[in-house]
Amino acid sequence: MKKLALMALVSFSLAFMACGPSKLEIQEASSQSDIMFEVRQVLNDSISLFVGNVFYLNSKQAVADNMYPLLVSTRDPSELEKPTATDIINSDEDLLNYLRRKSPDMVNIGLVIGETAYNEIGFEEADAVAKLTAIFKKMEGGSLVLFHEKGGELTDMKKLY
Repeated sequence: MKKLALMALVSFSLAFMACGPSKLEIQEASSQSDIMFEVRQVLNDSISLFVGNVFYLNSKQAVADNMYPLLVSTRDPSELEKPTATDIINSDEDLLNYLRRKSPDMVNIGLVIGETAYNEIGFEEADAVAKLTAIFKKMEGGSLVLFHEKGGELTDMKKLY
């Protein structure tokens, strides 16, 4: 009887693992994102970075009660070390306008919680996701997909809307 129950439990667990998205599906979903918005710890700096179509939000900002003013520096992917002017973003609307200037056709957003974000004292994933979801819902239409990153690779995904 115990063996039968154990086998049922194992089968049930394997069935749920098989239902999750594959690595290929995760990569496809991330490549369909117009903007990837990554929350991660940026050591020795208090600014966030915009590189290519990826916005790296410093997890220190996500922990703050009010993440504004948000300092953002745009970097050219081929010259990451070259300093550039820093933009100051003061509201949710300013952030959305900033992202629209970088990607005018922005509709699909990928929200990545990087593994280093958890190193920030006080970081709570649920709070950060709720805060950012509320901002992106102000864009009418589109989609928001939550990803988790570990070791430089996306490990899972969940469509938030």
